[in-house]
Amino acid sequence: MPGIFGRRMMARCTVAGLAVLVLVLASALMRKNGAGREDALGAATPTAASGVLATVSAGPQDAQCVATVPKTWGQYRGGSAQSGLSFEDANGTLRFVTNLPCGSVPTVALEIRRSGNY
Repeated sequence: MPGIFGRRMMARCTVAGLAVLVLVLASALMRKNGAGREDALGAATPTAASGVLATVSAGPQDAQCVATVPKTWGQYRGGSAQSGLSFEDANGTLRFVTNLPCGSVPTVALEIRRSGNY
């Protein structure tokens, strides 16, 4: 019985690790391409000078797994294999997600809130 559990856990960890790796590589490629250029869908990337946020509508995609993140979590800030994916809301709260379950909202592994003391 422990052998089956160990294999399943290893498979889940491998899938999660690969997902984080893909997101990190995609983020690095987007940074390499530079701000202000058009993305693969043809929408202009927003710049600080323009103050305009672009909306991109992608066609239907055939994903096997979809994890949904609430809009209230704010903007995606990056990801790494050690800390997971990070999001920052309007109040400066950072949320780190390390496990992405299919078909549901991920559980926040770490939340860092800004205090009014500093």
